[in-house]
Amino acid sequence: MFLSIIVALLLTQIPDSPVAKPQSQPPSSDGFELQGDRLGESVETFVSQHPKAECDTPQQTRAACYQWADVSIFGLTAHAGPGCTLKKRYAADCLQGITARFTDQHLVSLVYTVAGTDKSEVAAALRKKLGAPTKESRDGTVWNNGNASASVVVGKAMEESTAPSLITIAISVTN
Repeated sequence: MFLSIIVALLLTQIPDSPVAKPQSQPPSSDGFELQGDRLGESVETFVSQHPKAECDTPQQTRAACYQWADVSIFGLTAHAGPGCTLKKRYAADCLQGITARFTDQHLVSLVYTVAGTDKSEVAAALRKKLGAPTKESRDGTVWNNGNASASVVVGKAMEESTAPSLITIAISVTN
């Protein structure tokens, strides 16, 4: 299950065909935020709050920022490898950390990935902020509110039985 999430994240890296788009307003966040970052915030705001983040801007309308060092959320800490960079961002030891995606200079997706097997404390903290989830299972909990969603998912980083289990905490918005 987690492998499918990783594949989906990787596929979002494939740029769309360039299409002229009218300048848009920031996406509606509907109150979804993590660690002080809100859906719709600017790239500049994100970078000012995450000075260790490295950003990749392959297109004018799209950008992605990553941070591997000093990442923690809900008492859980990411343990990425020491040599993680934009060029090495898909390496197995660089899966943990923060991934932020921007469209038209506004945050549309924020993902924290940390080692772990138990999502209960994270789900409880999000329940306090977001109310009852829309979907819940042993491996994942999801909240939907209009065009915004939040989730916490537990799964293996890879299909091998020795692969580490990761907890992914995410917020996103669709336009």
